[in-house]
Amino acid sequence: MTQEQLLQLGILAVFIGFVVIIGSFLFAPNEKEQGGKSSFKFSVVGFLGFIPFGFGNDKKLMMLTLILATAAVAATMILFSRSLKP
Repeated sequence: MTQEQLLQLGILAVFIGFVVIIGSFLFAPNEKEQGGKSSFKFSVVGFLGFIPFGFGNDKKLMMLTLILATAAVAATMILFSRSLKP
């Protein structure tokens, strides 16, 4: 893949992410339909250098998100290190 194709793929992935997030807000059941209680769960993970941070309202979802983010960073590091070898 050329650099231009990778850029287009990245932009497409970000666009699809925005569509999914907006769609989840539009089609999620509201609190009135559930008797005043919401069962909405979320989790956000990020990295500052090699230090992970995150927050969420569900412990299982938080652990899953942290594991997936760590795996994505590890895969990125492995693929990037392969491109540096002659």
